[in-house]
Amino acid sequence: MTPCGMNFSTLAGSCGGGNQIPGFLGVGRLYVLSQKFVSADGGLKRLVWMPKTLKDFYRERFAARANAVGVPDLLDRIADETTATSAEELVEFLTKSGHPAWKWNR
Repeated sequence: MTPCGMNFSTLAGSCGGGNQIPGFLGVGRLYVLSQKFVSADGGLKRLVWMPKTLKDFYRERFAARANAVGVPDLLDRIADETTATSAEELVEFLTKSGHPAWKWNR
């Protein structure tokens, strides 16, 4: 279950295949590690939630990009289904972890 109230497969199916839905962004897994990933909105530092399996997939590759954006432990500050399945839990996790996207909202 994701914080927006959908399970991940439903969410992925909604914005996959080129569907455009406000507030959702469907991209390839490796594009997330690109310097161009949502660069106009703050890039990698704006990523606040992803499935744990995706975090595990990224673990080694993510370190270099996180260092490049100045937050070496960024992957650990990103919530997953084991830490947040509701908006309230996500806010609590982002606050406790000191996630850079949450700091922008303050």
